[in-house]
Amino acid sequence: MFKRRNEINLLELTPTKNHPHEVNEDGLVDVLVPRFKSTFMQKFIPKGRSLYIRANLDEIGSKVWCLIDGKTKVYEIAECLKNDFGDKAEPIYPRLNLFLTQLYHNGFIHFIELKKGEKNV
Repeated sequence: MFKRRNEINLLELTPTKNHPHEVNEDGLVDVLVPRFKSTFMQKFIPKGRSLYIRANLDEIGSKVWCLIDGKTKVYEIAECLKNDFGDKAEPIYPRLNLFLTQLYHNGFIHFIELKKGEKNV
């Protein structure tokens, strides 16, 4: 009668990056997001302007981004954050959940275990 919704445990997912990044002089990560997806539209960017928009991450966000390697699960990332930042990262699980969900919905990352087009995170 009712369809059962598939529940996804974020802690068991494996994130991978969709965009390159650079580390700035402060040691923080800048994610490089293309201005346009189409290579045709990139021709209209004025000379001297970057093809990328920089998304600046804070200290904890930079650490999370560096730990996303396509092999490390979210619960392992949480454990690394606990070890490196201690109480500064608390509450770790809701904070990490929100951050990774935002990255996912904005197309910065995807999860290996999810099928293409599935947006249940």
